[in-house]
Amino acid sequence: MRVSIIMSNRNDTAMLAVTVRSCLEALKAVPGGGEVVIGENSEQEKYEMIAAGSFFAKRYFGNEVQLVRVKEPCLFRAREAAIRAARGQYILCLDSHMILGHNMVKDLVDFMNANKARKIGFAHAPINWLHQHHTKAKHDRDMSPGANELGPWHGIYPKASRMTWKGMPWICKKKTWYDINQYGALSEHGISWGGGDMHIGIKPWLLGYENWAVPTSPAYHIGPFPKHVRQLHPYRLYRDSGRFPAGFGFLLSCYVLGGHGMLERNGPTVQERFGVDVEKHKALAIRLGEKERAWLDARRLWTFETLIERQPWEHAD
Repeated sequence: MRVSIIMSNRNDTAMLAVTVRSCLEALKAVPGGGEVVIGENSEQEKYEMIAAGSFFAKRYFGNEVQLVRVKEPCLFRAREAAIRAARGQYILCLDSHMILGHNMVKDLVDFMNANKARKIGFAHAPINWLHQHHTKAKHDRDMSPGANELGPWHGIYPKASRMTWKGMPWICKKKTWYDINQYGALSEHGISWGGGDMHIGIKPWLLGYENWAVPTSPAYHIGPFPKHVRQLHPYRLYRDSGRFPAGFGFLLSCYVLGGHGMLERNGPTVQERFGVDVEKHKALAIRLGEKERAWLDARRLWTFETLIERQPWEHAD
């Protein structure tokens, strides 16, 4: 099997079926085929509805769609469980509320097949939001010197190019996922929503891999919904799951990736943006991050500061 499209789902009964059907349609264009693997993280009542086939045909289960039950509500553990169950050579990560652009999956798989000699961490399609203009599609985050280190949106690339990082949609070799230590401390400690994209997005660069932008159609994020719809269908369904406040994962990730310096520089932004009491939680972030930071220090080719200084994504072949 060529590719496994993985996603986690927590209580999303509004758009999960739309996403799964979009994936199954997209996989028809991929030589070697693929599957959809859902790390099903919903509350029991909603999980039973999904498992019974209330939202998409149960006939897909076991063949084109795997449903992997993860009872503890944690985005990172649910995605990791889906990846463990995946049978594909490549892993392609999505949210459970997305619509895939024309040939996006095929183009990502073709890119990986054509670049096997490169040490690629993640290859990215652009992301856009259904309520925004098509020019708002983005491939990566801004990591230029002086930019906010938590990454404001940057640009889109008309040809295959090295890029910084972002969240899904991304594709990687299944082996690479384990080589970069997955979500590391975020999944080990069952951390709540926030920080995961930065955590796995920057680690490949620190470990000597490259992230690449693939010129293809975007994946379209469904939501955030208008206010009157959000009352029935909340948007960030993972925000109040996992351990510690939403956004705490950014503090933990900053320490793992860049030590005390990165944590101190970005603490005020985390507090302002996510409402996390940094002074209250900083020591905890350091304690929970020590193990993965030691793992990374033993393998890293770059410090975070050197990465920002040298900007390796700016170098042409």
